[in-house]
Formats: sequence, C-alpha cells, structure tokens
Amino acid sequence: MAESNGTQRSVVGKTETGWDGVEREGYVPGVKTAVVRHTLIGGRKDDPCEPGPSSEVRYFDVPAGSVTRLEKHEHEHFVIVGHGTGHAIVGNTVTPLSQHDVVYVAPWEPHQFVNRGTESFGFFCIVPAARDFSQELSPEELDALMHSPAGPYADPHGAPPPRKREPAATVG
Repeated sequence: MAESNGTQRSVVGKTETGWDGVEREGYVPGVKTAVVRHTLIGGRKDDPCEPGPSSEVRYFDVPAGSVTRLEKHEHEHFVIVGHGTGHAIVGNTVTPLSQHDVVYVAPWEPHQFVNRGTESFGFFCIVPAARDFSQELSPEELDALMHSPAGPYADPHGAPPPRKREPAATVG
C-alpha cells in the first residue's frame, strides 16, 4: 500500500521496477499470479467512514499472453492504459487498447483485460475504497459472452476466480 506512518503519501514516485515504497503483489493477495498489482493510493475499506482516501488507485501489469480475472461487481471503476497494448472486454464487446486510452466499467458489467501481444500491458485502475467483492459470471452470462464477439478473446480460467465469501450474519 502507498501509505507512510498511517497516512497517505501525497506523491508516490515511479522507479524502474514499480513505485517507491510500493510492494509488488499478486493479482490476488497471497496467491502468485502472472498479473502483478501495485496499490498506489489508498486501500480496501470495510466502511467508507474509515480514515484514508475514498478511492483506491492500483496499477496492474499484465505480461504477454496473460489476462486479468473475468469478473463482475456492484461498483463501477475506471481504467487508464499506462503502457503497451491490450484488449478490454466490457459486456459482450471487445475493444483494442493502447497507451492513455480510458475505459469505464459500469456496475455489474462483466469485464476482463487481455494481453495478446509480445510486450507487457499495464493500466491504472481506480475503484472506491469501500466496495463489494468481485463475483464470477453466472453460467448464462458466461455462455452469452463466449458466443459474442468478445468470446474469442475471453479466458474465463486465465486468472484465479474470486474467493467465495460467506454472507454477512444478520442481527435480529
């Protein structure tokens, strides 16, 4: 995380291998994956009232031939391509991407980022710090996607699936 002494640093400097003081993490915390995540600003919160930034800014590095997780979630997010070229699957469409392109992913919209090139593909991802967790597509959603123009690009098993989470206990 890009924090220092419990407060968010105002500037996180870029280095040759990432960002100053920012750990290189697996795409999924604690799981070694091809895709590397750098959490630059903020971090996940359980409650939006917790101190710290209201947004989380991450940078994902997707090696040649790799993909991010095919997923959906309640929160919207924004992606800005930092380097390289890739493809964005958003809904049932696929769009080629290059440096500085911007992608909006609406709530519950299935999405995946794909690198079919020979060079690394990297992007910034901005999400709310207090947010829901990713979910797998339903069998019907996956079938529709695989039979759409995005189907030949999609790789439902290219990254670890979201963790199964127990529903919160109700008080009553």
